[in-house]
Amino acid sequence: MESLPPLTSLLAFEALYRTGSVTDAADRLGRTHGAVSKQLHSLQDHTGTVLFVKQGSGIELTSQGRAFARIVASALDDMRAGWSELSTDNANQPVRILASATFARTWLIPVIARFNAEHPNIDVSIRLVGPNGSLDFEGRADMTFSYNRIFSPGHWHGAVSLGDVEIGPVLAPDYPYTHSGGVLSVQTRIDRNGNESDWEDWSRLTGVSVQARKEQVFDHSYLTFQAARNGMGIAMAARFLVSGMIETGELVAPLGFVRFEGGLLVRPLWRQDQRPNPDALVLLDWLKANASP
Repeated sequence: MESLPPLTSLLAFEALYRTGSVTDAADRLGRTHGAVSKQLHSLQDHTGTVLFVKQGSGIELTSQGRAFARIVASALDDMRAGWSELSTDNANQPVRILASATFARTWLIPVIARFNAEHPNIDVSIRLVGPNGSLDFEGRADMTFSYNRIFSPGHWHGAVSLGDVEIGPVLAPDYPYTHSGGVLSVQTRIDRNGNESDWEDWSRLTGVSVQARKEQVFDHSYLTFQAARNGMGIAMAARFLVSGMIETGELVAPLGFVRFEGGLLVRPLWRQDQRPNPDALVLLDWLKANASP
């Protein structure tokens, strides 16, 4: 029988897959960067296959590594869900929501605060997922969100729209740029790790190509917004996530925004054969009626 690698190394590999970086994986697991890095290299040595390669100051999964990571994540999700169903039921359980850090901080927490004011007896737990990680989650959850229709143009099966989304490039009002002949030229383009293709996709939609002398990458969208606000370059943003900075004049959108009708989605995560948390149904109905970007 083929021996399996240690569970600790599989957990470290899953955390890397879900978060996108060794640092965030270490934070997720409550371990040191060095310990997680050691487990990842141990797993790679055990498999005899290149699972990841160095990319800048971090590492990036290879195609084989990503394929194996999906298998590991799915298996661990099944184990956690099975254990959860053995040890608990839906009664009196908090509503579990998955969201990215930027989305949670900027939009979701204020929305949930309004919900709690109307439904003080319903507890809501927000679990943060890494960049582009809303479809990769650990354990049991009730719902998740998606809004970046440039990066992911399709609509999830079973998802409910909460309203339109507008997405476009933003920068500080005094940041230099030129726009001529269908070309937007800037010194620095600010990217979120994993979403670098947003610019190419935006160019296809608008017919405006982007030329930048250099690119700077951050792990979270919120950091890209703050960098743009401080005059470090141009960033891609959903309007509802930077509306405060636009209203105060800290950011401007020189070329406007691309509108996606019904682009903010909430997706229930319970299976058809699974009894949903009754409080999750209350929250879902409330979101439909009261939450729009």
